[in-house]
Amino acid sequence: MEPRIDEEPAIVRPGPEDPSLLTRQRIHRSEDIWNGECRGRAKEMEHITMQDNRVIDITKLVGLEGLFRALSREIDHCLISALVERWRPEMHTFHFSRGETSITLEDVEVILGLPIDGEVLVGPTAVVDGDWRQLCVALLGFEVPTNDNKILVGQRILISRLVERIAEPLPHDTIEIQIHQYARCYILVLLGDKIFMDKSGDRVHLMFLEFLQNLYNPPQYSWGSGCLAWLYRELCRASEIEASQIVGALQLVQYWAWARLPFLCPRIEPPPGCDYGPWPKAPLAFKWVRVPSPKSRPSATALIHYREQLVRIQPSQIMWQPYEADFGHLPDFCVAGRDMWTARVPLVCFCIVETHHPDRVVRQFGLAQERPDHVVYDDRLHRIDLHGKVEKNWREEHGPYILTWDMRQQRLYHAPLQTGEMSRDHVYYCWYHPVTQKYVDRNSAKLDIMIESHLALLVMLPIGSREHNHVQCVLSNVVGLGGVPAPNGEANNGEANNGQEHEPTATATPSTSAALLIPPTLGRRATASPSTSATRGRGRPATASPSTSAATSRGRHATTRGVVTSPEIPAHPARISSAQGPSTYPRCISSVRGPSTHGRCISSARGPFTHPTFAAQFCSWYSSSFDPSYAPRDILIPTHQLQCTHFAHRHTPY
Repeated sequence: MEPRIDEEPAIVRPGPEDPSLLTRQRIHRSEDIWNGECRGRAKEMEHITMQDNRVIDITKLVGLEGLFRALSREIDHCLISALVERWRPEMHTFHFSRGETSITLEDVEVILGLPIDGEVLVGPTAVVDGDWRQLCVALLGFEVPTNDNKILVGQRILISRLVERIAEPLPHDTIEIQIHQYARCYILVLLGDKIFMDKSGDRVHLMFLEFLQNLYNPPQYSWGSGCLAWLYRELCRASEIEASQIVGALQLVQYWAWARLPFLCPRIEPPPGCDYGPWPKAPLAFKWVRVPSPKSRPSATALIHYREQLVRIQPSQIMWQPYEADFGHLPDFCVAGRDMWTARVPLVCFCIVETHHPDRVVRQFGLAQERPDHVVYDDRLHRIDLHGKVEKNWREEHGPYILTWDMRQQRLYHAPLQTGEMSRDHVYYCWYHPVTQKYVDRNSAKLDIMIESHLALLVMLPIGSREHNHVQCVLSNVVGLGGVPAPNGEANNGEANNGQEHEPTATATPSTSAALLIPPTLGRRATASPSTSATRGRGRPATASPSTSAATSRGRHATTRGVVTSPEIPAHPARISSAQGPSTYPRCISSVRGPSTHGRCISSARGPFTHPTFAAQFCSWYSSSFDPSYAPRDILIPTHQLQCTHFAHRHTPY
């Protein structure tokens, strides 16, 4: 018996077929998304600029010139959420259909300009003599009242208090000790804002003052490895089902995606005429200063659009080595640690220990990828945090990992250079496809299966035949929905491809296939302490959001049910070749209109659909993606958002 179009075909399986690799799938957030659970969105942050050369010189001396020069910008929450859904804590990589990718030491150094060679960030989390209030007086230059329980909570201080301290410029005749105190406040703001964001969203831990005591001749610390360890830990936490927040270097994640997956990057606006000149000596993050803000896009459609793009990603869309052309423009501190980018080492940042696995993504270094070694997930390490461990000596606790880090030059990964594209029957893909999770949500899975079935049908039909031209025409029209490669083999992306001359981005205009048109709840500025998980519960609860995959009747927006056959799909269907020539068959779809009092309308340029199977599949999938009562609630909220003027913290009811 043929399945009805509102039923889930048995072939729609997200993966993995073999669970030996993704051992934490049952608590991964993609499990909830596949099962129809969803969650919202918030605003972003901006930052201040420092103009005092005395403070800037100290920032450079500490090794944080990259943070000073890497301008802040708004974060695309939908992009971050879509990437987190594909993050695997078992091996610290993103899983796409074309293999694993990851944020590595190379990305941290090139994009943010953070040094990766040096001592690990580890030290005491308790004050030996005195308390943290006395330390604030000695190192930061201001006193925290003993009756004030808001400025200093435990070892974490309000960033807004630090901003108040540096709001007024230093006089020219300021003594050196006051300059150092002022500089420490500024550096703590940089750290808390850009790479070591606190869960509360508006605090930074004073334990980092350990590395800022000696500002005359400070040791060289590996700020990059500490940043990456912190980010790995937060990505792992955010990937779990119960997660509703994400912190860490989210700007790094966004720029990483724009560099390595350039079809996700909106069009870069050209600078005004007066701005033309030599490339500034700044980290690569400066490259995306003129990317337009994503805030005007409805989060519902944007997140669904990103999911569709990631599930249909093509080999030509991944830039495995995107920085080669930019190395000549970068300052020396952005490539100083190039020799150790492929080091297989533990990344240590106080209580955090996360493993760097460049051997799983060696194509990012121009090397030939083979089947990687099996990774043993250490749940004990992932559970370690600072709660109740103030007196812990982390240098002793993590001694073996620190020793391994000190041997980083002997732990470099070596492999032959990559030559050409990897074939579909490569030993890596034969291992990878059964153990990965291909699909995250049901709608993108349905779209992908529909496309792959027509690609398989295309290669079985005689080239030039009426049927062949019709299927090719159908696929060409699906290009407009952002879900399939164009018939010439190139991806249909309006994105600027990181500054190349193309049409404006399709990402800026949400995909018509998404059909979630309810605007999200906008963030509101908080005047008091940041909201907690309890206050974020305002509005509709997460469990109330219906699944977008259900194709059941929904009033006048429902599509008439029909009967279709689910075709068997080959594992690797052939792509459309440009040699097949243009289609001579009339256009099948001229427009896809939005919701109206008459429901959705699919019109034809020269007549109605002549391919009932595709029409029924398309209508079923399209109607199932629209529910006027649905608002997405699976978008992770970066909890630290500072305003440029008075640095008020923003929150969105979650």
